[in-house]
Amino acid sequence: MLTSAHRIPWLVRMHYRMRTISFALMFVAYGLHMVEQGQSQPMPWLLLGMAFLVYPHVQFLRARKASDPVATETRNLLVDSVLLGMTAAGMGFPAWITFSGAMGTLSNNAANRGWSGVIQALLALVLGMALWLPIGGLRWAPGTDTLTSSFCMLGLGWYLLAMNNMGFERNRQLSKMRQQLQERETQLLSANKDLQCKLFEIDALQTRLSEQANRDPLTGLYNRRYLGNTLDRELARCQRDGLPLSIILLDIDHFKKVNDSYGHPAGDQVLVHLGHLLMEAARSSDVACRYGGEEFLLLLPTMPLDAAMERAEELRVNFSKAVVTFGEHRILATISLGVAVFPEHARSAEDLIRSADAALYQAKNSGRNQVRAWVPSNSTQATA
Repeated sequence: MLTSAHRIPWLVRMHYRMRTISFALMFVAYGLHMVEQGQSQPMPWLLLGMAFLVYPHVQFLRARKASDPVATETRNLLVDSVLLGMTAAGMGFPAWITFSGAMGTLSNNAANRGWSGVIQALLALVLGMALWLPIGGLRWAPGTDTLTSSFCMLGLGWYLLAMNNMGFERNRQLSKMRQQLQERETQLLSANKDLQCKLFEIDALQTRLSEQANRDPLTGLYNRRYLGNTLDRELARCQRDGLPLSIILLDIDHFKKVNDSYGHPAGDQVLVHLGHLLMEAARSSDVACRYGGEEFLLLLPTMPLDAAMERAEELRVNFSKAVVTFGEHRILATISLGVAVFPEHARSAEDLIRSADAALYQAKNSGRNQVRAWVPSNSTQATA
């Protein structure tokens, strides 16, 4: 059960206030009329008090306890009309009192349900009058004295003005609420825009972090971690499509001598230069990696052995001709390269790298600055 006023719908609370005051005014109006007629019997006064002083509180309690207070209060408006119709008929239809009561209930129903409410209220008034006929019969005494008529005029005027003022206040509150909602919507849109910007920044940061996690910070090439995932994926694709996959494993010859002669910063510059050559030589589908230290690896999906050997030889020649400038030093270096291809040389990623590494060592053991394709140790070695 609702016990707090702020939990009771505004419509129910508003009608309770208006019904309590307006029915009290009707009690005064009918009381003045009864005094004018010399009515002193207690029963009419008791019934009048029950109808106009007690009834509003009973209807409020009904609406407050109902599962749907607004719907119950809407029905209460029709009960008001029935009660006013019965009272008007019982009093002989005093003109100004009847008119004031009818206009009050009709305007209230019109404000809540429009013209359909007016029609239903009129029917409810007629029903109330008809219900009285079997009880007290038809009596016609429309005249009221000046005091009663004036009171009804003032009461009806106040009621209509109060209804309009309450409608105005309600509209002002609704307008204020709409303005607040618009401001909150604007704030929400702004916050949403800021959030989208933050999310974009986070996505960009995640992309950069992911890229940094997969890149060698010195050369900008992919690192060994990225190679592991990519090689397995590309190998599975080439195996599914029946295509070759070649890798070139290369190493800078006598790199320790470069570091010892010119210093590690100079050695880093040589590594960077080689990284640039690999990136320039790589196709969009190729993957150039710094495999570790001065070792590099070029992953060549769909490329057969003869094309991979040509690519390796081109890299060897270009690097051997390059002069790396470091301060006043002009550094020349060479590379040795080993080539292996799937499926001729190996059928797994590990075996493929192992075969390329063996070919690289064969190139180094044969004098360096050359390209070798992997062949078993008891076979003739392929040289570019």
